[in-house]
Amino acid sequence: MAQSSNAKGRRGAVEAKTGLLGRIRAAFGHHSHTFQDSLKRLAKDPLQTLMTASVIAIALSLPASLFLAVDNARQFENSFESFSQITVYVDNNASQKQISYIESQLRDIVEVASVIYISPDQALQEFTHNSGFGSALKYLESNPLPPVFIIEPMANVVLETNQVQPLLAKISQIAEVEDTQIDMLWLQRLRSLTQIGQKIVFALGFVLALGVLVIVGNSIRLTIHGRREEIIVVKLVGGTDAYVRRPFLYSGMLMGLIGAMGAALIIVVGFWWLGGSVAQLSELYSSQFRLHSLGVQGCLVLIAVGASLGLSGSWLAVTRHLKNIKPR
Repeated sequence: MAQSSNAKGRRGAVEAKTGLLGRIRAAFGHHSHTFQDSLKRLAKDPLQTLMTASVIAIALSLPASLFLAVDNARQFENSFESFSQITVYVDNNASQKQISYIESQLRDIVEVASVIYISPDQALQEFTHNSGFGSALKYLESNPLPPVFIIEPMANVVLETNQVQPLLAKISQIAEVEDTQIDMLWLQRLRSLTQIGQKIVFALGFVLALGVLVIVGNSIRLTIHGRREEIIVVKLVGGTDAYVRRPFLYSGMLMGLIGAMGAALIIVVGFWWLGGSVAQLSELYSSQFRLHSLGVQGCLVLIAVGASLGLSGSWLAVTRHLKNIKPR
């Protein structure tokens, strides 16, 4: 009886040691070993790994670069919103009373943020100072420049075409107003182009993501065929599909991870190379705009996307081809 109870006690101790904590440690150890083994297998064939990772890097860098280009265009667009103006030309024969009335009418429009009046004399002085034709202007019998109002619309009107046109109509209805010129049409065109660019980026990103899945899946398929006999032996000794699948999943994830790191490197170097030229061009236009690259957060997101695509591609390939490998 004493021996029986000691045996039960020993069995109880063994069961306690192989409980939840023991299973967690065993699973962690197996995953760690599988990860290291997958990394070693990729390192044994560096040329194939480099070629696959390079294709993945190119496939990921294209939509990511276009996304950054569109994002920089949007930031450039936002930096010039405050410079968007509407120029209102008044009849040259308008009296000072009529000009004051026009100014009050413009200030009463809800969509108008500010109004600046430039008299013909001020306009002539600015033109003389900036044009370099000051000596030729003295031969004019009279000042040909009309009174002008510079209007800055509200921020929500700046880039909305459906709001700008009604504003121009209101201004044109004011008496003695001869013409209006909008200085933000190019910004509206730029915004339309960025919206088109966003759709192109999403479409291209979706297509190239499918391409990455195919690339990783094809590479894993070749690896499965090369290790077919090994898989059969593992299944014969009781290995489950999850056990057999795990190394291939790590291999696919690692290929996606390496490819994404290559894509991040390509983008960072490329935007750094272009950044100096863009900064010089911005300074010529008195702008503080600078080209923005991925940054740390963007690199991490790109790497996570690459690893996820690699894992998904390998999972699809293994799920499809593993069921066809059965021990005889």
